[in-house]
Amino acid sequence: MTKPWIEVDDLRVNLENIPALLDRYNLLPDFLRRLLETKYTHKIIPTKEEQINYFQGFLKSKNISGKESLNQWLLDSGLNDKRLDTMLYERLQVEKFKKNKFEDKVESNFLKAKESLDRVMYSILRLENVDKAQELFTQIEEMESSFSDLAAEYSIGSEKNFNGIIGPVELGRLDPVLSERLKISKKGQLWPPFQFRNNWVILRLEKHLPCKLDEDMRLRIRNTLYEEWISKEVLTLIDQMRFSKQNGLEIKESVINKITDK
Repeated sequence: MTKPWIEVDDLRVNLENIPALLDRYNLLPDFLRRLLETKYTHKIIPTKEEQINYFQGFLKSKNISGKESLNQWLLDSGLNDKRLDTMLYERLQVEKFKKNKFEDKVESNFLKAKESLDRVMYSILRLENVDKAQELFTQIEEMESSFSDLAAEYSIGSEKNFNGIIGPVELGRLDPVLSERLKISKKGQLWPPFQFRNNWVILRLEKHLPCKLDEDMRLRIRNTLYEEWISKEVLTLIDQMRFSKQNGLEIKESVINKITDK
């Protein structure tokens, strides 16, 4: 009889049960993702300079300064020097893979998404009563009162705590009812009261902040393209594995070989 892969007291888990257990505990997607990343990146060899720069960037992102600070972080994270080196090396391989595979698609995707990536700052005042909304709109329009003062006093939304100011926020993250108005607004344009989510809203564009294709934006777009691609790859493998189980079959070796074959 084959010795169980895990045996603790009366707990016994055999190797053939592992795929089904990973699926049951929703660990299979992450497991397959790591296998796929190993498959696609194992031939990528970062230079020593790239490794040093990536390691320094990691330390900065974690606010780690000095050996003592690093040792404490390792202790808190349950890692050691060797495991951290391996983890960062593999992450760097993935980052280089992303750039190699998706960099030539970044600009076209940026242009497609630019409108939703542009940011705005705006003032908003929300009220339950249309007559009150019209009254306050008139006061703002005729400069009898400031938008910020009225928002702080009368608005029923969270913007009340910020004098009515929201942003900067990407247009693509806003409700279409607001984003469509702000998209066509000029700086300082004031919108008369309109219905929005069972309330009456007064809206004014304060500032439009066009996005730029800088390195941070390039990284963001590469990450988005990569996540879409790797998710499809993982789902394809999961579907294959689940299909084989539905037909009363064990997980096919060909599936595992396919993703680990180098």
